Amino acid sequence: MVHCLIIDTSVVTSASDKKHDDEIEKLDNKEIPKKCSDFLNKFLKTENKLGLTQDLKTEWLNHQSYYTLKVLSKTKEERRIIKIKDHEDVEGVRQKVNNIKDKQRIAAILKDIHLLEAAILTDKLIISLDNKARRNFSHFYNCINNLPNVCWINPCDSQENALSWLDSTDKYSKERFLINHTDLKI
Repeated sequence: MVHCLIIDTSVVTSASDKKHDDEIEKLDNKEIPKKCSDFLNKFLKTENKLGLTQDLKTEWLNHQSYYTLKVLSKTKEERRIIKIKDHEDVEGVRQKVNNIKDKQRIAAILKDIHLLEAAILTDKLIISLDNKARRNFSHFYNCINNLPNVCWINPCDSQENALSWLDSTDKYSKERFLINHTDLKI
């Protein structure tokens, strides 16, 4: 089955051996480029699609790397890019963020809200290294009702088996849902 993946900029920029974000926690920096490039290379061999909002596309282009260009050109050539437009189905998500009680998390959540909105509008699958954003979204999910389940996969966390997950037919194990996220490993 073909799925639409929302791949965070952190994955494509980290696939090239460069300086990495401080947000990428507890990972050996020597492993990050290899795990990200392995994931992206395997993604490119599948028929899965890449979902891009205008915000996400701009973010990708502002942080260009070898892998950014490789993934964009191959998926475009194979017509595997899904352009995600703003939609009324997610208009209320930003408002719901502003209603959470933990005001310190609001700015952090809004920084990456485009990932969540894009996932909600497609197949509900986010690929990202940003565990801090994952925890913030999990907190948001536990504060707000009636949000669709979204899965989050970190390709650099070996316990998440991202390469096996990419091959699997069942992408929606409940341990991967944002609402169920804890720092305990899958």
